[in-house]
Formats: sequence, C-alpha cells, structure tokens
Amino acid sequence: MNTNTTIARDFLSVDEAAAIFGVSSKTVRRMISRGELRAKKFGTLIRISRTDLDRAGRPVTSLATVGGE
Repeated sequence: MNTNTTIARDFLSVDEAAAIFGVSSKTVRRMISRGELRAKKFGTLIRISRTDLDRAGRPVTSLATVGGE
C-alpha cells in the first residue's frame, strides 16, 4: 500500500472535517485555534486525523447536555 494513500485516508482536510461536523471551515479553524481540535501541518496543508476528529465530539447524555446546561 502506498504511504500517501494511507495518509490520505487517515487525515482529513479542514473542509472535510467541517462537512462531517456540519459546520463551516471557519468554525473548524476556530476549534483548532482554541485547542478543541488537534491538527497537523503537512507543508502548507492543515490536516486533522480521523481519531482526533472523533475525540472532538462530545457525547450527549441528556437533553440538558445539548442545551449547554
């Protein structure tokens, strides 16, 4: 298997992460800036690992959690 293919499957672009979260790419960039989402730079490209993207989501345990209470 090609190493570049493995990297492409393991890491997502900011736009791909935004589509998964259902938010704008600007929101994903803010999440990275605030430290809520880890990202790596490959040259000039910003990439987010699928594992880190999964960790960024918080589990919802009740409707109070959804409302931020």
